[in-house]
Amino acid sequence: MSIGLPQSLFSRLLAGLLAAVGVALIVIVVLIIHERRDLALWRSGAWSAADNIAEASTELMKLDAEARQTQVEAYRTQRRLVENKRPPGPPHPRKEAQRIQQAFAEKIRTQLGPQYQVQISNARGRWRDVIPVSGNFQMPEGRPPPEGGPPSPRSPDSWYDVSVTLPDGDSVVFRTLAPQPGPPLPRQIFINLALLTGLLALALYAMTRTITRPLSDLARAADAIGRGESHPPLPEKGARELRDATHAFNTMQERLHRYLDSRTRVLAAMSHDLRTPLTRLRLRAEAMDDTDAQARFVADIDEMSRMVTGALNLFKGLNDEEPQRAIVVDDLLGEIQKEFAELGAAFAIEGHSDAPLLAKAQSLKRCFSNLLHNAVKYGTQVVVTIADGDELVVSIRDDGPGIPAEELERVFEPFYRVEASRNRDTGGTGLGLSIARDIVQAHGGSISLTNRAEGGLEAVVKLPRGRKTQVS
Repeated sequence: MSIGLPQSLFSRLLAGLLAAVGVALIVIVVLIIHERRDLALWRSGAWSAADNIAEASTELMKLDAEARQTQVEAYRTQRRLVENKRPPGPPHPRKEAQRIQQAFAEKIRTQLGPQYQVQISNARGRWRDVIPVSGNFQMPEGRPPPEGGPPSPRSPDSWYDVSVTLPDGDSVVFRTLAPQPGPPLPRQIFINLALLTGLLALALYAMTRTITRPLSDLARAADAIGRGESHPPLPEKGARELRDATHAFNTMQERLHRYLDSRTRVLAAMSHDLRTPLTRLRLRAEAMDDTDAQARFVADIDEMSRMVTGALNLFKGLNDEEPQRAIVVDDLLGEIQKEFAELGAAFAIEGHSDAPLLAKAQSLKRCFSNLLHNAVKYGTQVVVTIADGDELVVSIRDDGPGIPAEELERVFEPFYRVEASRNRDTGGTGLGLSIARDIVQAHGGSISLTNRAEGGLEAVVKLPRGRKTQVS
């Protein structure tokens, strides 16, 4: 099972920085352990013994067989080495001792070069056959060493046999006091590292939060504007890139508000200016002698007036400054149900919401009223169903004639009307569904229309419970 990356930018930055710090601390601990081991080997004289072994091996390699044997005897007399054909013994079973053996052998190999073979094992065999390289030892109770060399003052683990195979195949075995591992790392070091890690984690948390908080504020502000809310300008702080992004967002928001205000004012002015000539046309139409022509003329004027008023209401809805608040959708639909009942229209409500919804009450009421107005106009039985979960779903079903499948999306376009059901006699302007979609989308939701298999139309409104845009 794969482990996914954290979803938020804050979590990813913090996890990455903590991982980098953790790796750095591990490397530091490993380096400290290696340095302490090397220091322990140096203090125990192991490096000096390695130099002596390398020097003696190099000298022996320069001699012929007879001179080499003479030199070996001289070294034996000097208690430095012995020629030994026995194979090396097994490595030490303890891991720490094995690491020390490997470090000691690597030091000798570095001095001699790759043409020499070096093997180290625990000391074994008779002491008269070997003479230690590091011979500064004392027998127990100060007794002098016996002939042929001293026995082990502690245990077989206290001495190493270093087998060096010369480039010509001959081999010699040196015996040296085994370097002892240094003391374990003090517990205080680990306590200090834990404290340092905690302080670094807190510092990284604060730094990462400082970086990502402006992005969180920016995301929330963008989400609010997308739902049609008015949001104050964001403070331009933080790193240069964050300040630039915040400044660009504030500028965009200002331009957007200015554009919407300008468009609304233009349309309001047009609506006001058109009312005067429309009123004159109505007066002239009423003065006409032809009653039929007069009626058709007045109907056209009324339709033009409704279109102008509807367009103005549409743009006012887009620029609505109504604040959001917690509303109970059941109560909102119940209020609409009572208003429709007073006008002789009825519909049933099924289901209920689990919790209040953060929304613009009047805008949402207008949206549902437009949808229900169409449903009761073209259907005889209308049912509203409420389903709650991650999102609030409101379905409005009727048993009317439905809408051709190819026009289910087009009916949301402003001023578009389906001639089969929405003709001039119905008095509609083709803005009801367009306004409903704008309101739903301003709340971050969606609206769709589908024809029911048993006949009729179903409008489904989905409103999110939470804000989807998050950074941290």
